[in-house]
Amino acid sequence: MQNLTFFANIKLYVGFTDASSAALRELHPIAVPFFQPIVDDFYAAIEDHPGARQAITGGAAQIERLKQTLIRWMDKMLLGPHDEDYYELRARIGRMHVRIALPQQYMLTAMDRIRVRLLDVVRTRIGDDAAKVERIGTAVNQILDLELAIMLETYREDLESKHRNAERLATIGQFAASIGHELRNPLGVVESSLYLLRQHLKAEADVPAVKKHLDRIGAEVVRANKTIHDLLDLARNRPPQRRPTSLRELVDSAAEAALLPAAMTLHASIPPELTLNIDPDQTRQVLANLFINSSQALKGRGQIWVEGERSADGDVRVRVRDDGPGIPAEDRGRVFEALYTTKAKGSGLGLALCRRIMEAQGGGIEIEQRSDGASFLLTFPAGEPG
Repeated sequence: MQNLTFFANIKLYVGFTDASSAALRELHPIAVPFFQPIVDDFYAAIEDHPGARQAITGGAAQIERLKQTLIRWMDKMLLGPHDEDYYELRARIGRMHVRIALPQQYMLTAMDRIRVRLLDVVRTRIGDDAAKVERIGTAVNQILDLELAIMLETYREDLESKHRNAERLATIGQFAASIGHELRNPLGVVESSLYLLRQHLKAEADVPAVKKHLDRIGAEVVRANKTIHDLLDLARNRPPQRRPTSLRELVDSAAEAALLPAAMTLHASIPPELTLNIDPDQTRQVLANLFINSSQALKGRGQIWVEGERSADGDVRVRVRDDGPGIPAEDRGRVFEALYTTKAKGSGLGLALCRRIMEAQGGGIEIEQRSDGASFLLTFPAGEPG
């Protein structure tokens, strides 16, 4: 029992078996003609309720996209396969609900509304076979209980993560402004003195043995200033200043800001017309941080891929991945926490700041499971670019 995954454990608890999956597949062709009426009823209820309607920010166009998403959701729910990949897919949907701040009560009652309608299909279309109605009806209840458990688990994960981050951010907020002021002054003196020293030494400053140490001092000053900047940004939590931004141009400028070594190759696959209404400065910082992380993991030699597309739901998804060593499974759940780092010289602020920026814009950032390298998925909410 100790080695069971979360999904395997709750399947065991509700009694969901291969026979349950088979019963749902048996229901699929019977239920498909009723998907559209179920979806129409679902969103009609949302539009009639002021509290639930607040989660819909994109108007009628977004509702139409969401209806198609819900149809695909029901299709996958009945067809399966109900394995660990199914769990990961459903958990991602749950995290999206968390990201848009959908109140749990609406998620729970919405699931129950689908349950009632599907069970009604089972009773009315298979009513002449009581044993079959019982078998398929039980499977429907089981899978929807699993769906609820997965959704609630994502809310629990988010609550725990926010609690840990709140404690860290409270600590940061207590001394961020003070320490930033106290450290920036001496760092400014060091930077100025380094410049004057180079001028005074003239040709001697280019002697390899001397240049090595002067460059090292300069690099450490830059690193210290960046840590202070990230610390202040994380504590300040300034609201985004949105404007229409070309994603392709933003990626190019983020690559310049990251100062990637010559041995690093960046591949960008982004439609030139893909434009977002975002804070370009903050989003550039997110991308630059991810590029820098990849470069450090690859020790300055390797490849980074950036892929951007608008999904069927209208959201824009940007994937940043590399061919480095990847992120160990035991660290994936904590890398976005403030002050948590796996690097010898890391501050534990970069990825925490990335998540803060993405969530402030109504988006999200998550780690994707891959066997080759690290992969981060950025999600920007649906909306008009202007």
